Amino acid sequence: MTLAEPSTSGRGARIAARAEALATRRNATLAAVLAGFVVLLLFFGLRTYPNYDSYYQLLWGQDLAHGHLPDYNVFRSPTPHPLSVLVGFVLSPFGLAADRLMVLLTLGAWVGLLWAIYRFTKHLLGTLVAAVAVLVMLTRTDLEFFALRGVVDIWFLFLVFTAAAMEVHKPRRGMPVMLLLLAAGLLRPEAWVLAGIYVLWMFPAKGFRGIWPYVLLAVAAPVVWLAWDWIVTGKPLYSLTSTRETAGEFKRNRGVLEAVKLVPDYIGANEKIVNVVIGGLGSLGALWMLRRRAYMPLALMLIGLATFLAIAAAGLSVIPRYLAVPSILFNLGVAVGLTGWLVVREPRRAHRLFLAFFVLTLLVGAWRAIPYSKDFRKLHGQETFVKGQHTALKAILDDPKVVPLLTSCGPITTPTHSAIPVIRFQTGLPKGAFQPSIAQDRPPDRGLLLVGNTFNFEPSAARSTSGVSERSARKWWSNYPLSTFKFVAGNARWRVYKNC
Repeated sequence: MTLAEPSTSGRGARIAARAEALATRRNATLAAVLAGFVVLLLFFGLRTYPNYDSYYQLLWGQDLAHGHLPDYNVFRSPTPHPLSVLVGFVLSPFGLAADRLMVLLTLGAWVGLLWAIYRFTKHLLGTLVAAVAVLVMLTRTDLEFFALRGVVDIWFLFLVFTAAAMEVHKPRRGMPVMLLLLAAGLLRPEAWVLAGIYVLWMFPAKGFRGIWPYVLLAVAAPVVWLAWDWIVTGKPLYSLTSTRETAGEFKRNRGVLEAVKLVPDYIGANEKIVNVVIGGLGSLGALWMLRRRAYMPLALMLIGLATFLAIAAAGLSVIPRYLAVPSILFNLGVAVGLTGWLVVREPRRAHRLFLAFFVLTLLVGAWRAIPYSKDFRKLHGQETFVKGQHTALKAILDDPKVVPLLTSCGPITTPTHSAIPVIRFQTGLPKGAFQPSIAQDRPPDRGLLLVGNTFNFEPSAARSTSGVSERSARKWWSNYPLSTFKFVAGNARWRVYKNC
């Protein structure tokens, strides 16, 4: 029996048909309920906390709730995303539970992103490829870590892929897609480009008279962002200039040529060989399968690459998550590598090629099985570290010996600036109560000294919120118990010293 004989193709057709038969509304409801239970299990079981940027979004939301403008003038201020600041405002009535609720919302957005990717792929390539695409996405430990830390990029990706799924289901869908891109544009400027191109895409259907509502929505996000920066800081381009300055401090502004060199590495995400090699070949296979219907994934890919290079040209941070959209599309290419031979039955030569590609995908996947397991162990280490570090930090701040000193014995020297928004959120202290060691000209001679037990700082958790990073703790006294300070209290991860 040869690979191209009808019986082989028939078996693949039966598998694909079975997958389509399982895609019912009842099964979708059961999957949604199961996903809800998984989110709650992760939320209560893992107990992680937001990252540095998200804590500032919460603090700025609290500023709004107290009736005054957010204070962006902080040491190494993160980019203020208008929509996430609004989320911080909505969560402010929940007090100290707001940070955990932000994680819960982001975990929900992560599940929504998986749903959007499933719908997007299903409308293009069928249920079987879509289901496998979701399984491939579950190997993205980098994005899962972002979800566990309340990072706004997960919300952005959810909005973009939901809009894409709507559009491929019904081309030129119109307002629902535009409103999603408007919301995404209040989280990341890349959505401004997507919205502008969508206006051009809608023009043949709407004409000159009907296109104006779309034009207004396309410009609404940048206008709101610029206007809000102007109201808060007096500088309409504050987000651009402050982000560029921070990128320079951390040496993340690498230029266009360096950004081009980093594209394969960043698209590869946590598993570069599988995602780049197999995902790249699978993406080419998907384009061949889709032909004229490939406009949407191809547009997302090209726009994602173009905006990444534009970010580099503007002197902003060149970091992996700015290529998340193309990277996810390569994950879909991996799903094509696993299922294309079942979907493509004619012509026979194409079926043979996809079958050979399937064998290659299995071989590469088996070869990379150990790195995949290391990724999940690293994710577990990061989650464990974040939980322990934050829980211990909040515990030391609530220590009866420390509480009265927080307001009477200042300033508070922190080992890294990333601990400051966490402590401010927990204690309600103003920004003037803190001095990160990196911003000090000499060792402190008074106040409180916060020291982390460095033997508890695990390499696998280098991206934690309140840990000491190599780039942050540059002074010799950073995270060091100075002799002029007396020990006050401590636990397994943090110690407090005073000199009042």
